[in-house]
Amino acid sequence: MTRLARSLALLSVALTACNVQISSPGTIGDGTGSGTTRLPAPEGLLSVSLDGAVQLSWSNKVVTAHASTFKHYRVYSSSYDATTSRCNESAWTIEGTTVSDGFLAGNLRNGVSRCFAVTSVARDDGEGARGSARVDTPRHGGRFVLVDAYESRPTTAGWLFYEASSGRVAVVSDGARSDLDFRVERHADGSLWFRPIRTANRVAVFGNTPIPDLTVLDRAPASGYSFANVEALAGFAYVFSVQQPDGVHFGAVRVAYVGRDYVVLDWAYQSAVNNTELYRM
Repeated sequence: MTRLARSLALLSVALTACNVQISSPGTIGDGTGSGTTRLPAPEGLLSVSLDGAVQLSWSNKVVTAHASTFKHYRVYSSSYDATTSRCNESAWTIEGTTVSDGFLAGNLRNGVSRCFAVTSVARDDGEGARGSARVDTPRHGGRFVLVDAYESRPTTAGWLFYEASSGRVAVVSDGARSDLDFRVERHADGSLWFRPIRTANRVAVFGNTPIPDLTVLDRAPASGYSFANVEALAGFAYVFSVQQPDGVHFGAVRVAYVGRDYVVLDWAYQSAVNNTELYRM
């Protein structure tokens, strides 16, 4: 069976992540200048950090309480200043409108934080104040990645979250390389293990039980990392502190499947330096 066939034969799950909520309520203003109705701001804005996108969701209380006057939501975004931990209040732009309590903001740059906020628009086109803003940093992510055991296929046993020489992310490479984040090895008892290669890197096991997918991984932990081999167990997630030339980056893998000679991984990598957003909603 080919590597591709082996990968496609396995079930996988979506990689998602979430972010930090910041408080930045205020009035954006009436979008059309025509209506006078001011519906309440949507509450409970949440988000999922995706690869080049952010999925937003919020409470449906406005629709429930104002069904006869509600028209749609208007979604805004703005740049985010990490040095002050604030949104750029002069740069809010409309991402789009929706009648549902969710919205997908796409065409975003991975590793670049952006603020989001939502308003309620009435049938007479009156627009209320925006709710609390939320900042999110899209990150790289993927699934169905097969990495072989070094003892079986050494040339495809290595893993790099980011390969600086090529600018690629999620690189399966030769297990003999000295710059790998980790490689997969098979022990004498048949078990497969992740072995960190670069001594500056560290790994931590997320929790002590299997998880259904990486949405359970809230954020990269602040402690608990070590330079040690960890067994690749089906359903478990592993977080890596990865030293790059510009500083520390965080990556995570979840073992979707363990074969005799290979593992299949779901993965996420945050290209923003010192940013722990590998989150769920």
